Amino acid sequence: MTRLLSALAFAVLAIVAVAQTPAPAITQLFGFPCDSTLTQCPDGSFPQGFIESADGNFYGIASEGGTGLNSQGSIFKITPDGVFTLLYSFAELSDGSLPNGASPTSLVEGLDGNLYGLTLVDGANGVGTAFKLTKSGTITLLHNFCNTISCNDGAYPSFITQGIDGNLYGSTGPQNFPTSVIFRMSPTGTFKVLHTFDSKAQPDGLGAFNMVQLPDGNFYGTTVAGDHLKPWNSVFRFNPTTSAYTILHPFNSPNNNLPNVAASGLTYASDGNLYGLRVGSILYRITTTGTYHEIGPMSSTQATDGDLTQASDGNFWGAFFLNPGIVFSSTLAGKVLENITTNPNVNGEEPFGIRQAADGKLYGMSNLNGGPQNGQPTNGSFWVIDAGLAPPEARIINFQPTSGEAGSTFLLQGSHFVGTREVAINGTSATFTVLTANFIRVTVPSGASTGKISVTNAGGTTTSAKAFTVQ
Repeated sequence: MTRLLSALAFAVLAIVAVAQTPAPAITQLFGFPCDSTLTQCPDGSFPQGFIESADGNFYGIASEGGTGLNSQGSIFKITPDGVFTLLYSFAELSDGSLPNGASPTSLVEGLDGNLYGLTLVDGANGVGTAFKLTKSGTITLLHNFCNTISCNDGAYPSFITQGIDGNLYGSTGPQNFPTSVIFRMSPTGTFKVLHTFDSKAQPDGLGAFNMVQLPDGNFYGTTVAGDHLKPWNSVFRFNPTTSAYTILHPFNSPNNNLPNVAASGLTYASDGNLYGLRVGSILYRITTTGTYHEIGPMSSTQATDGDLTQASDGNFWGAFFLNPGIVFSSTLAGKVLENITTNPNVNGEEPFGIRQAADGKLYGMSNLNGGPQNGQPTNGSFWVIDAGLAPPEARIINFQPTSGEAGSTFLLQGSHFVGTREVAINGTSATFTVLTANFIRVTVPSGASTGKISVTNAGGTTTSAKAFTVQ
C-alpha cells in the first residue's frame, strides 16, 4: 500500500510539473540600435523579413535606417548567435536621388548564391525596383517598376521568390488596378507581367501575401485585401507556364465588425494541404482544388495579419502582427499549445517571420522596439525561441528534369536543405551542392538506377514521392 501511495503521489507531482512547465522564452539576439530619438539607426530599423541561407546564416532587410546620406533601408547578415553585419544601405546620392530604390520589402537567395530583392519606392520612376546583391554587398539594379500606359508593369513591389525553372516570381501592390501584378523576372532582369489583379471585377484582392510552389508546379497564394465594396481577397492558384489564374476560395466582405479576409500567406503542410490565417486569428485549411474549412481561433485577443510555419514537431508556430503581439503554436487541428506575449522592452513588438532553422530553433523578428543593444535604445529585434525541437527533416517538393544519365545534373526543390549530409538516388550516393535552403543541385552518380531520391540532414532522412529515371 505504501508503494502504491508513493507511486500515485509521484504521478500527481509529475502531472503538476508538466502543467506548470513555463512557455518557451523569446530571447532577443540582436536589437537594431538607434539614437535617443529613434531616427538615427545605422544598422537599419523596422526589420521586414529574413531568409535562412545555404551558408547557415540569415539575411534580412530593414525598411528604414542604415548608413549614408538619408538612408532609407538596409540589408544585413546575422548569424544564429546574433552577430550582425551590415551589407548595404539604400542611401541618397549627392543629388538626392535613390536610383537603387528605397524601403526594401522582400529578399530571396538565388541559385547563384546572390541575394535578390525588391524595394517599395524610388528608383527611376519612384514606384520601386528589383535588385541583385552579392553577399559582400555589391548591388546591381535589375528593374525599375513603372506604372503608366506605356510601361504597365506594376508598382510598389512587395514579394519575390524563385521557381524551379530558375526564374524569379513576385507580386506588386497592394494598390488600385492596374498597379498590382504577378511578374516573372530572370536573374539578369528580363521582366514580364503574367497576371494583373483586379478586385473590382472579381473577388480577387490586390497583390499577394506570398506564393508557394507545390509538386504540381503551380504557385498557390493569398491576395491582400482590395476594394471594400467587393469580396475582399482570395486564395488563388497560378500556373507559371500558361499564366492561368484561378481563384480557389473568395473571402467575403466585412461581417459585422470583423472582416472575413485572408490575413497571412499560405503554408504547405505535411498532410498535403495548405493552411493560412484569416482576420480574427482564425486558422483555416484549403486543398489544392479549393475545398475550404475553417478550423478555429488561435487567440482571443489578436485580430490582425499573422504568420505561420510548420515545425519539426508537426505543429504550427506563428505570430500575430499587433502590439505587443503573440507568438503561438497549435496542432493542425487547431488545438492551441502556446500563446506567448511579446514584451516591447525586451524582445520587441509586432512579431513576424517565424521559421525553423537547421538547428531546430525558431527564429523571428519584431518590427518595433526591443531590448537595448550595447546600451542604446532599439527599433526592431531579431530573436530566437528554443522550444527543444529536433532539427527539421528535409522536405522534397519536386525535381527537374525528372530523368537523366550518369554525369548529368538536376535541380531538387524542397525545404530545410541547409546542412544536408547526403543525397542518394535509389540508395546510390550522389554528388550535390546545397544552393539555397530550398534548392540542391544533384549530379546523377555512376551506377545509379531508377528510384526515389533521398535527402539526409540532422533531422533524418526523407524520400521523394516519385522516382527519378536514370537513363
